[in-house]
Amino acid sequence: MKRFLILATLLAAFTISTVSAATPNSPTEQSEKAKKSAVLTVTNDNFEQLASENRLLVIDFWASWCGPCRAIAPIIEELAQEYKGKVAIGKCNVDENRSLTTRFEVQGIPAIFLMKNGKIADTQIGYCTKEQLKAKIERLAK
Repeated sequence: MKRFLILATLLAAFTISTVSAATPNSPTEQSEKAKKSAVLTVTNDNFEQLASENRLLVIDFWASWCGPCRAIAPIIEELAQEYKGKVAIGKCNVDENRSLTTRFEVQGIPAIFLMKNGKIADTQIGYCTKEQLKAKIERLAK
């Protein structure tokens, strides 16, 4: 049992340090990364427009303090780059967009909602692999 706890602790520390190392520190780095990013920012104010303009919209509900959210962030970024111009992929900060979070009844994060033609078509609660999420997108993109 002790070995398991030690392994789990080491894995968690490695994951957090790896994600932290990939996070830009300066405002300049953050703004440059945001310009290059294909990930949309989904908010209380722009959700309706994004949902109506995009046949398939993928929303990752996340928070900066959430370890699994930080771990899945690179996957969301990669998928947004891969599907750029075909599928809209965005992130919604649950701390800054409470009414949208409440509307979707988000109780655990990361929570990924896949919306087709403005309606929820599939969800993924918790961390998943890129392949798992890609399979869901591919199925709905047909």
